[in-house]
Amino acid sequence: MSTPRIGVRLKKSRRVAPIMGTPRRSKAAEAPRMTNWQVKTKPDIWDIGSGPWSWGGQLASRPEYITLITLKKLGWNPKFQTRIYGGRRLPAGQVLDIVIDELTPPIYISVKSYYHEGAEAAYNDRMKQMLAQSAFTGGVKILEVWEKDLDQEGWLLDMLVREVGARA
Repeated sequence: MSTPRIGVRLKKSRRVAPIMGTPRRSKAAEAPRMTNWQVKTKPDIWDIGSGPWSWGGQLASRPEYITLITLKKLGWNPKFQTRIYGGRRLPAGQVLDIVIDELTPPIYISVKSYYHEGAEAAYNDRMKQMLAQSAFTGGVKILEVWEKDLDQEGWLLDMLVREVGARA
């Protein structure tokens, strides 16, 4: 048995032994990687442009604006960014996304996106709903509109007609 000379590197194998029970993947089985220019986006079913959007002089997010124009098409006059208990100026104050106060009880529509997912955000949203219930005499009906549901054609209109109704 010969011993390697000093200064000569032993050839290292690049093959890694597979973990027991896992099949080896071939190059053909791998999915092709997409580059940024290949990523296809869904068409915008709302056709509202690329923003920024505003309602009553205040900036609105895309889901808020879509909800507002849908309510307007149904004949309602929604109030946007309604302050309760002093708004953002006071520690307990809140700003409600959309309020329709022409009905009894009034309707508070909370527009949510992925920022509202998670335990802490759910807790803050629940506190905001409890403050909204106490701010209006006789309580308030609370509806939630999630941004991910807006891509389903007809979902928002069906939900608003069912929950709020159309005005003649």
